[in-house]
Amino acid sequence: MFRKILLAYDGSETARHALDKAISIKTMLDSTILEVVHVAQLTNVVVGDAFITGAAVVQEELQAAAEDVVDEVRHRISHLPLATATLLEGGAPAKVILEYADNHRFDLIIVGSRGLGTFKELLLGSVSYDIVQHAKLPVLVVK
Repeated sequence: MFRKILLAYDGSETARHALDKAISIKTMLDSTILEVVHVAQLTNVVVGDAFITGAAVVQEELQAAAEDVVDEVRHRISHLPLATATLLEGGAPAKVILEYADNHRFDLIIVGSRGLGTFKELLLGSVSYDIVQHAKLPVLVVK
């Protein structure tokens, strides 16, 4: 069935539901690899040709928060064989997740239907929507 499953996780309620579903699938498919990824959010903004970087203290707090999210997942999946959690460098979350899935040859992406969201998502659509629209592999969206 599925040899490698990628779960996109942001710590939101729907992401927790997606993690529960991924754990359930992984339990049924013991030899399947499960990797949970979290994309660190950065405070960098591009305005025209200008690239504006957030204050170092803000960057450090965002990095610490991202590490906490990954630690939470590691604790939840620690009992599962062939299950890991990875912190990915910041960027547009859907793009980072899709590139990672493609580069590491996953068979399935699992994502929550709505994440923690940002103002950008209100204007441009959700990360899960972007993943569904651009993925080259099956996507399971969990509510």
